[in-house]
Amino acid sequence: MLELKNVSKVYHSKKSEDTTALENVSLKFPSHGMIFILGKSGSGKSTLLNILGGLDVPSTGSILFSHKDITKFSSNEYDSYRNSVIGFVFQDFLVLEEYNVYENVSLALELQGKNDEKKVLEILKKVDLDRYDKRK
Repeated sequence: MLELKNVSKVYHSKKSEDTTALENVSLKFPSHGMIFILGKSGSGKSTLLNILGGLDVPSTGSILFSHKDITKFSSNEYDSYRNSVIGFVFQDFLVLEEYNVYENVSLALELQGKNDEKKVLEILKKVDLDRYDKRK
């Protein structure tokens, strides 16, 4: 269970006015299924995702995952949360260019302590990239 309680995010600037990206957002996400976050440019979608993923912290409010407030996590707890709970697919891919597709997936699994050849091939097949495993 993932829940936001009265979450706000304000970006402070020395040269211009403060920017409020999120204001008093409260949401409960279901345990299963897909969630789509829609909105026009600048509406706070990326800020919300960055906060849910522990890449940014809210200015106010709390985020509960399994009844634990992740805004109070230590650096190691955030690393563990991002490694085992949250998954990111970045717009710019964020892959290691010197590695091929297989090696990038293998590295991600290795960081989770789950690396084996069978698992890498299974993942590539699931996302229809198995024929591109050697491609950079």
